[in-house]
Amino acid sequence: MRIKFLSVIVSFLIVSVSFAVTSCLGSDTTYEYSTDATIHAFAIDTIHGKEYTFTIDQLSRVIYNRDSLPMDADTLIDSILIKTMDVTGWITSGSPTDTVVNLSNYVDLTPAMNNDNGMIFKAHAADGVTTRDYKLKVNVHLQDPDSLVWTDMQNSGAPFSNAIYTGRLKAVILKGELFVYTSGTTAYKTSTVPANYSWNEVALTGLPSDAKLTSIVEYAEALYLVTESKKVFSSTDGAVWTENTTLGDNVTILINGFSDRLSGIVEIEGKTYFNISKDGKNWEAARNAAGDLLLEEVPAGFPTEDLSVTRAVTGNGVEKVVLTGMPLADAEETVPWFSLDGKGWASMASTQYDTYCPGIANPVIMQYGGTFYCFGGEMDVIYSSVTGIAWSKTESKFLLPQEFKDKGAYSIIVEPTKDKTVASAEKRDFIWVIFGGEGTRNEVWRGRLNRLGFEIQ
Repeated sequence: MRIKFLSVIVSFLIVSVSFAVTSCLGSDTTYEYSTDATIHAFAIDTIHGKEYTFTIDQLSRVIYNRDSLPMDADTLIDSILIKTMDVTGWITSGSPTDTVVNLSNYVDLTPAMNNDNGMIFKAHAADGVTTRDYKLKVNVHLQDPDSLVWTDMQNSGAPFSNAIYTGRLKAVILKGELFVYTSGTTAYKTSTVPANYSWNEVALTGLPSDAKLTSIVEYAEALYLVTESKKVFSSTDGAVWTENTTLGDNVTILINGFSDRLSGIVEIEGKTYFNISKDGKNWEAARNAAGDLLLEEVPAGFPTEDLSVTRAVTGNGVEKVVLTGMPLADAEETVPWFSLDGKGWASMASTQYDTYCPGIANPVIMQYGGTFYCFGGEMDVIYSSVTGIAWSKTESKFLLPQEFKDKGAYSIIVEPTKDKTVASAEKRDFIWVIFGGEGTRNEVWRGRLNRLGFEIQ
């Protein structure tokens, strides 16, 4: 009985398995494979240990790097690993016959270097049918971004004047034009647009004989200067000057640099004090209702002639103006001073041994490309500083040309690029060096850090 029952069970199992197999073989079920032929991410091996991010424009199907690779990358990307090429299927490349890209092998990406045609990669979806072409463009610097390059503008046209001047000259930029003042009656100007370099003589009117040309500053698209008699004159076009009587007749120095105020030094009862003007017409009140003086007295050692001023921004976004000038407080050291409001200035003298900026006659200071620089005197050395306190001599890349050495009289001005997104042809950030005056032959040079002339991608 038990044997018969076991036979029934075995027979039932055989029929069940047979039915299951038949059901599977006769199924109408179909399997769908992905049609996604999108490259979701792309990355190459590091260049000199640095990661370079690539952007994928899915609309135009272009893969490119915003931050250009260094100049020598062409000798590295000719055999480099593609670390990432994310796709649901596989990638092929090559013409006329596509070859599957093996991400474990080194590839030559130089055909994509600075080439609008780029390299074509074909993304294959998992369905084996759907494909999508992507163009790879690898941007590589053609110039060393950290090198300071100088141009002798005499090769671009005649100097502003062939005359030899005995007095001091002053260069200043107003509304996109570079002015060089040679006397109280004559100046020369040229557009700072690179393609429009050409000098024109400008006849000046309204300046008194005791105007101090070296005191000229620019604020709010107007020029200001002081006279030996402590009066202030201003001009909106650089040619026609009028006395600014509302600023008084006790002004000894004007200090530019702040975006929203003009700083200066005024003389009151035989002492000198800092003050500011936000409208370029009136100083802030010097005394309160009780007659108490509100201004900060100018400290000993503060420079009083040939001021060189630059603007920077603190880590928390506050505007900071740094200056230096003559006479030096210490013949062995050039001391910068800084202010956050123009009402008071503090010394940035270095307290550490051998980290100060050496004494320089007629020093020029500038915050340029994220670093402070100071030079002048014999025009053969540039000193750099991250904060403006500890200084060191630049040894490479950011240097002065040999032609500058012992030139003598000079006036130097920097014009920042206000709109950083403009095309490279419209970039400024030029360092204009004007030689002339005090018997020195007139010359014009223009320098710029390479990367400040690059287009922002």
